[in-house]
Amino acid sequence: MPYTPKDATATTAAANRDDRALYALDDVEDFETARQGKIADIPDGKVRLADGSVAYDRTALSFLDDDGAPNPDTVNPSLWRQSQVIHEPGLYKVVDHLYQVRNNDIGNLTIVEGDDGLVVIDCTTGVEIAQQGLALFREHVADKPVVAVIYTHTHIDHYGGVKGVVDEADVASGKVPVIAPGTIANFDKFAIGENVVAGNAMSRRAAYAFGNLLDNDPHQMITNGIASVGGHGITVSYISPTDPITETGTTRSLAGLTFEFLYAPDTEAPEEMHVWIPELKALTCAENANHSLHNIQTLRGARTRDARNFARYLDETLVRWGDEVEVHYGPHTWPVWGNAKVVAFLESQRDTYKYIHDQALRLANKGYTPLEAAEVVELPEVLRRRWFNRGYHGTLHHNVRAVFTKELGMWDGDPVSLHPHTPVDTASRYVTAFGRDTILAEGRRAFEEGDYRWAAQVLHHLVFADPDDREAKDLQADTYEQLGYQVEGPQWRGIYLTAARELREGVIPARFASGSPDTIAGMPVDILFDYAAVHVIGEKAAEVDVRFDVDFTDRGETWTAWVANGVLNARPGASTDALLTVRAPKALAAAVLLQPAAAGKLAAAGKVTLDGDPAVLDAYASVLDEFDPNFAIVTP
Repeated sequence: MPYTPKDATATTAAANRDDRALYALDDVEDFETARQGKIADIPDGKVRLADGSVAYDRTALSFLDDDGAPNPDTVNPSLWRQSQVIHEPGLYKVVDHLYQVRNNDIGNLTIVEGDDGLVVIDCTTGVEIAQQGLALFREHVADKPVVAVIYTHTHIDHYGGVKGVVDEADVASGKVPVIAPGTIANFDKFAIGENVVAGNAMSRRAAYAFGNLLDNDPHQMITNGIASVGGHGITVSYISPTDPITETGTTRSLAGLTFEFLYAPDTEAPEEMHVWIPELKALTCAENANHSLHNIQTLRGARTRDARNFARYLDETLVRWGDEVEVHYGPHTWPVWGNAKVVAFLESQRDTYKYIHDQALRLANKGYTPLEAAEVVELPEVLRRRWFNRGYHGTLHHNVRAVFTKELGMWDGDPVSLHPHTPVDTASRYVTAFGRDTILAEGRRAFEEGDYRWAAQVLHHLVFADPDDREAKDLQADTYEQLGYQVEGPQWRGIYLTAARELREGVIPARFASGSPDTIAGMPVDILFDYAAVHVIGEKAAEVDVRFDVDFTDRGETWTAWVANGVLNARPGASTDALLTVRAPKALAAAVLLQPAAAGKLAAAGKVTLDGDPAVLDAYASVLDEFDPNFAIVTP
């Protein structure tokens, strides 16, 4: 039976009507510039997988087609406008020799056409999406080979489609360089470590934040604010960089054009860089400048970023190229054309991040807690009235709190939060102290009066004290739903509305995982052991002493691993006391490390060799945990 959300309450409908006065809705320039230079639609309006199934369907967003349509009662007017602007997928010409395929994925595919080949800057999230984009370019512009790939930073929506634009053998042979910021080891560590080592938790949280578990309609998923929607079931790939950029001013000559790089680490990603093409007067600041406020701390989960560094590197960019730049193109959303507008855009984004950083720490130094500061910091009108500073990815509220996390750590400075009870224990104690019916009545009163933030806090106690309390769960779902309808930030909307749906229907199975087989197989060996190590159940591992070697036959290197004192350690080199040596190519060795129970079948098939006592792997397997991609969030 199809899921049917509820309508906006009178309180929510009035809030979304009243909020129109907060925004410059008469400024419609973005509708024109976001579609400027469109050459072609994506074929049939769809992205298809190898089996013919549909990963992305443009028609799912047809409710956004009328640019003049006002926001429905169930959508914040600012988010509605941004979604109208960005939902048109297709191939776009930015300037001569520079093209983008946009809005068929969360990330853009940027293609620079040189004399004798193509340079691809960022590769989208999935192979099928990148393949479609490159084919569309070749059909309508030029059928040339890819001679280089550039990753602007370490996030999955910028490297995941790489095998859709280049053959791994061409990279391995040196024919096609993969250029990326930071050392190769660091890029691998942050790209794979972020998306895989903590990937199960990240994927589940991302499913909430990006609305992956919702349908597309005005009551559920609109867009994700920086592009239309992500694809379902796509193939995530990875190829390690071959050409690292670690110094600003480094240049490369690719396909007859000059690419100059500004190294900008510890900004939107741990490793990031800006790219300048002087012949085209074209600049990208990667995700340090967008048609949206970005995250200082992502809701999906990632390392906290440095807001001051956003501002610092944007200013350095203005100093280096501000007098010459004529177009800024990003890995999300649409370009900015004209020197004056690009400079104003970068200056405003710079000042927005610096304002957030400085005001958060000003208030911290006055004794405010993160939440208290987030409740009072507002951007000045000169910044907040610019559409590209609105919270379509990050939000001002959670970015202020993130500055506290970055600079001061996890404790908010209030002794009561130092050692609190768990949510379940706290909930149970509240119910015991005040009574279930009293709490429910207060939650209902708050809901009926439109005080949804308070209703959510109150009802959370009932749901976590008794997750089978249907009445409490239904009212909590209604509450989250109205919060989702009112918020401007699409990730907040996705979280609230997914929470409402799962409270009503139960956990929805995952549709996407950042830890793809290709990504795991591409892990550097040290990170592979790190990934295995986070599966170890510490209390069980404290009772064993397991030692074995792994001979990576395709790499000519051997590592020794041991489980003792509750942890898995590993180091390069063979040991003298290992009771077992696993010999296999890296991809199959990874399978043994993560699923040791499968080693016997792989050995019987001649795919791996087990020299020594196979019982060692049984002992190892006994201390490994399994991760459920569908763990509960809105219930205990």
